[in-house]
Amino acid sequence: MTEPTSNPKSNLTLLFLLLLSALIIMVILALSYQELYQEDSYAHYLLAKYAWSHPRLFIDIWARPIPTLFLSFAAPFGIIPAKILTVIISLICAFFTYKTAQIYKIEHAEFAVPFLIFQPYFLLLSVNPLTEIFFATFLIVTVLLFLQNRYLASAICCSLLPLIRPEGFFLLLFWFILLIIKKKWKLILFLGVGLTIWNLLSFIRTGQILWLYHNFPWSGQTAFYGSGDFSHYFDLLPKITGWFILPFFIIGLVYLIKRKKFFLISVFAYFFILHTILWKYGLFKSAGYARYFVSIAPVIAIIGLSGYNFLTAWLQRKYSLIILSVFSIMLVITSISSVLKIQPRNLNSDHQLLHEVHAYYKSLQSDAPLVCAYNYFFYISDFDRYDFPNYPYPHLDSIRMHLDNSIIIWDSIFMQNQYGISPESLTNLNYREIKSFRSDNNYYPIKIFSFKNFGF
Repeated sequence: MTEPTSNPKSNLTLLFLLLLSALIIMVILALSYQELYQEDSYAHYLLAKYAWSHPRLFIDIWARPIPTLFLSFAAPFGIIPAKILTVIISLICAFFTYKTAQIYKIEHAEFAVPFLIFQPYFLLLSVNPLTEIFFATFLIVTVLLFLQNRYLASAICCSLLPLIRPEGFFLLLFWFILLIIKKKWKLILFLGVGLTIWNLLSFIRTGQILWLYHNFPWSGQTAFYGSGDFSHYFDLLPKITGWFILPFFIIGLVYLIKRKKFFLISVFAYFFILHTILWKYGLFKSAGYARYFVSIAPVIAIIGLSGYNFLTAWLQRKYSLIILSVFSIMLVITSISSVLKIQPRNLNSDHQLLHEVHAYYKSLQSDAPLVCAYNYFFYISDFDRYDFPNYPYPHLDSIRMHLDNSIIIWDSIFMQNQYGISPESLTNLNYREIKSFRSDNNYYPIKIFSFKNFGF
């Protein structure tokens, strides 16, 4: 397939219009949703919101330094600024996806933008303060630099990936192999730049020389969120790419293989196999989410675009405008409908229940330390979750330290399943239940406990 011969100025105009259209749609989504997607979004929002008050959060192993740093400039001003910042990062990601498609000699590189933005999970996460969008942006820049033969810059950029998501550790190994293949032996050390900076900053703050090693959270843990079959992510492919993009993606895989253009395919295959193994054996606290693949959404977009180009090349040029119009309309409609199916716009029953819990807690008018494991509760209450003297960590040892004067909001999802605290363990510590709540589906109970000598 030949490179595009159209007017470069018109291509830039089209790129601008595509980015502008994506911006408008993402902003509308950001403003229309009442809540964020999954509890992790609230966790990252709260981490960024209070990071300047608690600088330890900037180096936190779960928060991840790079997303927390970026979001910390918006989150203190509220959830909407945090969403808009993520939208901006998504547009930057789209631009570099376009540049990568160009350097990879893919025709109509501008259309990498809709192939990226309208992957359902990418569109959904573009208005949520999660880490996948940041990872996707840094990864596609890493890929672009590598394709431009700027191997030093690519290695340094790759070194930052572990500061965004756990998959970054495994991408270091992948880039290590690539540098060996390219015989860039001296550049291998630069893959350690990011981790060295992270560990150095942690050492300055904590005094621990091997802070990363001692705080590595996945050692010895398997199946924390369960495990599954090797076919799990094959079954999720329609959700990962979107039903409408999937046929083009499959055609693109075949087309690029026949053209012996293996680089982007190898990135996708490596990531896919990695997550398949992690979920199969329950490693690295993998939860088997489809949203993890937003991390390589730019790669999926470029492969899908190459499939679209190959397919439309079979058709007569006079129908190209009609094909493009129908494709664009269907892509937007199917993507937005998929997003609304993944996350309805109204409050879910669990969060409605937490509003009731919050109202009751306010009625107690208590200034006693509060132990709660649900990030959404801290979001609606505007409490600083990381002010541990007032909001102790939800762990039995922390609860024992505040026996005489604390209130505990127990829930069956996080307090029970994640932290292993049962109602019985609280009553054994001489706590008593003062109020109980249950969601409409009768699935999710919440109970409020206080110490028996603490009167209400």
